[in-house]
Amino acid sequence: MSTSQITKKALVQSGVWSLLLMLGLFACEFEPPANVNVSDDVNITDYIKRHPEQFSSLERILEVSNTASYLNAYGTYTFFAPTNEAVDSYLSEKSLNLNSLTQSEAADIVRFHLLSDTLSTASFTDGKLKIPTQYGKYLVTGAELIDGKAVYRVNRQATITESNVAVGNGVLHVIDNVLSPPTRSAAQELEANPDYSIFAEALKETGWYETLNQEVDGTWYTILAESNAVLAEAGFNSYAELRSRYSHLNDPTNLSDSLNLYIAYHVLPDIKFVADLLTATAHATKAPDEVITIRLKGTDVLVNEDVFFGVLEEGSPIVRPRSDIAVTNGVVHSVDIHFMIKLRAPTPVYWDVAEQAEIRQLTSVFRVAGASEYYFRLGELSRMSWAGGAVNGLVSYVPPPLNELFFNHGDYMRIQINANRLEWVQIRTPLLIRGRYKIWMAYRPIGADINCITRVSFNGQEIPGARLFDTKEKPPTLPEDELEARGWKSYLINGTNGDRHVARLIGIVDITTTGEQIIRFDRVFGNGRPNGGIWLDMIHFIPEDMDQIWPKFGRDGQAYYPD
Repeated sequence: MSTSQITKKALVQSGVWSLLLMLGLFACEFEPPANVNVSDDVNITDYIKRHPEQFSSLERILEVSNTASYLNAYGTYTFFAPTNEAVDSYLSEKSLNLNSLTQSEAADIVRFHLLSDTLSTASFTDGKLKIPTQYGKYLVTGAELIDGKAVYRVNRQATITESNVAVGNGVLHVIDNVLSPPTRSAAQELEANPDYSIFAEALKETGWYETLNQEVDGTWYTILAESNAVLAEAGFNSYAELRSRYSHLNDPTNLSDSLNLYIAYHVLPDIKFVADLLTATAHATKAPDEVITIRLKGTDVLVNEDVFFGVLEEGSPIVRPRSDIAVTNGVVHSVDIHFMIKLRAPTPVYWDVAEQAEIRQLTSVFRVAGASEYYFRLGELSRMSWAGGAVNGLVSYVPPPLNELFFNHGDYMRIQINANRLEWVQIRTPLLIRGRYKIWMAYRPIGADINCITRVSFNGQEIPGARLFDTKEKPPTLPEDELEARGWKSYLINGTNGDRHVARLIGIVDITTTGEQIIRFDRVFGNGRPNGGIWLDMIHFIPEDMDQIWPKFGRDGQAYYPD
C-alpha cells in the first residue's frame, strides 16, 4: 500500500456532506433567499409591529399568547415569522379564527416557531437544527428545488422568503406557511402511509406498533422503514411472505423470533436525524447487542455498507426525500434496499472529543476561529464528569485560533488534571462494537515545563499492560512503521508539525458488550502550572487486527485513506 499519494477520501462530518448536497444536488445555481431586511436593533416584537403589511396577523398572535413583551426583551432568539397570508391560510385550514384564538393555541404557535439561540442560515444543515424549539420539538431545514431555484425549506412545510433579518434580540426568518408540530407517532405515521402497509403490519404482528405508538418524556425512537416497493424487490409482496421467511419460531411476538428481530433491527433508541446518524460510524438498535453502521459515500448515506474479508457488502441508501420525518416520539427514515441483521465485526471509531452535543450547540464558539475559550461547570457536559479540589472552569473547549492550522478542526478539549486541580475525569465514548481494540490518544504534548501523567482505565478496570499517559512525551524521529511498533503514530494528514500533534497507544481492551463505554483518567502526577493537564483532540478505538495508521485526518474533518 503506497502512502505517498492520497487518492481516496471519505467525508466523515455531516456539515461537509450537507454542503456537498446543497452544491451538488442541483444542476442550477444555488440561490438562497437574499438578506432583504436589516433592522435598526429593534427587537422581534417591535420589528413585527413596524411591518403590518407582512405581520399584522402574527402581531395579534403574539398579543393573544402573552409573548409580545417576552419577545421584545433582551435575549438570543431565532424566530420563523409567518406572513399574513400564511397565518390566514393556516387558520382557515384549521377552522380557527384570529379573534377567537385561545391563549394556549396562540402560545403553541409562537413556541413552535421560536428557538432560544441565534441561528442564521449559515448554520443550517440538511437536517434538524441544533436545538429544539421552545415547543420541545426539532425543526428540520434543507435545500429544495422549487421552480428551478434552490430555496431553504423548514419542516418541508414552509419556504424561507426572507432570511437572516437581524434584530436586537436575535434573528428572524420570514416564511410562507405556518409550521405545525407533528401529530402522529412513529407507528401512526407508517400506518397512515399505504406505501408502508407491509412494514406497518409487521409492526402490529410483532408488538412493536404499541411500543412505537407510545409517547414517554425523554424516550425517542428512530425508524428505518422499508416500503412495499423495497420489500417487493427483495421478494416479499405481502406480509404473509415476509412472515414465512423470517418467523422461524412462528411467533412474531417472541423477542427471539427472527421477524421480531428484523423489526427491532430497524428501530434505534433516541432521536437521530440523518445529520445525527452521520456523526458516528455505528449506532445501537433495539435488537440486543446489534448495531447498524453508517457510511457517507459521495452524497449518499448508506446503512451497513461494509467490507468483510476483503469483500464489499453494498449498503442500503437512506432515501432523503422520504426521511427526516419528524413524529411525536422521534423520527422516521426510509431506506432503499432491504436489509437484515448480519454478524458484525468490530468497527473502528475515530472520536473527535470536542464534538459533543452540548459543545455543538454553542454556535457562537463551536469551530469559530478566534472565539474565546469556553469553560464548563461540572454537569454541563453529559459525556464527561470529573472531580478534584475545584471542579468548575477546569474543563474547557478551545476553538480554533485565527492563525494556527494544526489541530483537527483547529479545536480541542483542555482538561486541567494536574496538581491542585482535577484528580480524575471520565468520558463516555460513542458506541463501540464488541471486540478487541487498541486505544490511541491524539493530543498535543504540552511542553517540558508543564507535566501531567495519568493512568487510563476502561469501564472501571485497569487496562492490562497499559502504559501511563504522559502528556509531556513526544515520539522519536523514526519511519511510521517503526513509530507504530513503539506505540506512536501521526494522525493528521499534514504530519505531526514538529511533534506538536501526535497519537499515543495506551493499550488494548476487550469490549464484551456492544454499546457506549467509560474511559477514565486518574492523575498520577502533575505540576501546578496553569493550563496544564491534557490537551485532547481525538481518541481512536481501532480493532487490533486493522490498520492503525490510516485513515488520517485533515483540519476540515475529512478522513483520508491511502491508495
